[in-house]
Amino acid sequence: MMRILLLTAEYLPQPGGVGDYTAKLAEALTALDCQVCVLTAGEGAEQSEPWLVWRRVRGWGRKLHQDVRNAAKQFEADIVHIQYQTGAYEMKPAVNLLPAALSVPSVVTLHDLRMPYLAPKVAPLRRYVTRLLIENAHAVVVTNAEDESRLAGDAPSSNPDIYTLTQPLEPPAHLIPIGANIEVAPLADRQQLRQQLGANSETLLLGYFGLLNSTKGVHTIVESLQYLPATTRLVIIGGGTGTPEDETYAEQLRATISRLGLDQRIHWTGYLSASEVSRTMQALDCAALPFSDGASYRRGSLLAMLAHGVPTITTPPHVPIDPSLRHERDVLLVEPDDAINLALAVEQIAANPELRQQLSQAGQRIACSFRWETIAQLHTTLYQQLLDAQQNKQEQIDF
Repeated sequence: MMRILLLTAEYLPQPGGVGDYTAKLAEALTALDCQVCVLTAGEGAEQSEPWLVWRRVRGWGRKLHQDVRNAAKQFEADIVHIQYQTGAYEMKPAVNLLPAALSVPSVVTLHDLRMPYLAPKVAPLRRYVTRLLIENAHAVVVTNAEDESRLAGDAPSSNPDIYTLTQPLEPPAHLIPIGANIEVAPLADRQQLRQQLGANSETLLLGYFGLLNSTKGVHTIVESLQYLPATTRLVIIGGGTGTPEDETYAEQLRATISRLGLDQRIHWTGYLSASEVSRTMQALDCAALPFSDGASYRRGSLLAMLAHGVPTITTPPHVPIDPSLRHERDVLLVEPDDAINLALAVEQIAANPELRQQLSQAGQRIACSFRWETIAQLHTTLYQQLLDAQQNKQEQIDF
């Protein structure tokens, strides 16, 4: 029975996709008879069933290594699995140095390839600490085809904050997708919930789900409202922020809403439980997720909308993804930062019941490709490979 320590900078009830992902992965690994402990920081109750949750990290700076080593020793971990998203670790490099400080095999899942901000004009150092994380981990997991291509040297990025390679990573990264982070919950009365969201019989509810930051394109959704009938309302599910940069973006977004006089056409839910998120999604007529960096299956919000059968408008992927997202068959595709064509796409969905049904059913079929049971099985196979390699290495030393 494998014992897996999952390190994450965000975890429930703190909002954030990586925290939701870690909880779903812990649940799926536990169902496969793994012993799982989630190690994180922050306030909240610790948990002993059905998997452990320890809030014993005192911060993401210099005390991190000792805290993780202590937890790994007490839990008797076979594997330490780092859920890496740069901003969640406060842009501090201690987590990048962690694999080299551990005595047990480590896995790092790169939820993004953004390099930590250390100081002005130190780009080589930013690349260096990112490379240390990747090279010192025993295995690297990516969640989407675009990041896989970047680590294979096939997809250089024009963004100086994104880590890319010109030569393939050896050994190659393992592509293990994420699944929908929100399960479909029973909905007793859709019409009543729509009324609570400010809708009447004439209203079209357009939805967005997730935290606010500049890559999510929420500003484009807001701007599109000015081109849509007054009967179109936007429901922002969640809408929290994770970093100071996100808060700045959120303030600019609120200023835009006020400037355009759209305050009365936008409903902010604030933080909701997973079941409340699910029910709110089921009340929507369509969703807009106009990512500035293109649609990707690393986006749990996209998978959640598809799983709930919400007709979805998003942006073209930057690299081929599997399964593909076909325009007017699976989703509607518009270019980033194109508020006018986003508004036209919303009107297209509103005017065409057959298209709504087509997109709803296609989205649910796509989401079925990302089952958590399969995701967990891929992880346990990888873990076992690392443990077998460690055992073989030890046997050679003993011999």
